Amino acid sequence: MKGRFIPAFFVAMHTYFFEGIFTDQITLSEVESNHAIKVMRSSVGDRVIVINGKGARAVGEIVEAHHKRCVVNMLNVEQSEEVSAKVYIAISPTKSNDRIEFFLEKATEIGLDGVIPLLTKNSERTKVNLDRWRKVILSAMKQSKRVWMPSIYEPMKLEELLQENWNGFKKLIAYCEDLPEESILNYSSLQENKLLLIGPEGDFTSDEVKQCEQNDFTRVNLGKHRLRTETAGIVGVTLLKSSID
Repeated sequence: MKGRFIPAFFVAMHTYFFEGIFTDQITLSEVESNHAIKVMRSSVGDRVIVINGKGARAVGEIVEAHHKRCVVNMLNVEQSEEVSAKVYIAISPTKSNDRIEFFLEKATEIGLDGVIPLLTKNSERTKVNLDRWRKVILSAMKQSKRVWMPSIYEPMKLEELLQENWNGFKKLIAYCEDLPEESILNYSSLQENKLLLIGPEGDFTSDEVKQCEQNDFTRVNLGKHRLRTETAGIVGVTLLKSSID
């Protein structure tokens, strides 16, 4: 049985990342070029989508297909505005890399705007591979067709985070012990930036919670059940984004 002809406009375009300002012609990085040519089997004449993580999205055409140098002619470029109310999550890295990477992937797909590795007394891991975090986030960003890349911060101790300037942010802390009566849902429709702290498996200590409250953080609950760190992060992003995007 002969294969059917499929018009070009029915073929899904693959998405690639270019870290820079779009011009009439751009050259993908060696990593992205290898992915385009060796993995996705893109070739000369193929239409592709290119994003830069800063709000720009372009449709382009491959004019040079080499696994170390993939050149794309930009056909049209669109620039999207940033969301007016951003959601940042400061989350304690889990002992298992797979679990924190699952959070990064899903939270990026949902609309996370910034992530901070948060080091607390009960943190299971104190060293973080930010290059790996960036790769996971970038992959999720391309898969979900996002045009703004979440900000990735260096790891911070809780004391350091509290000293940062969070003007313009509603500051929230998810706490399991003595379950707060106030639900995070009360803040989902708030049209301002939000910062949510997610603790480790052993939760925040009572002293850490007091420190946060002394720095204008509000205790909130994510529901009536105790959640694992990565689940809490995903739920937090989902609920805080539910009335924004």
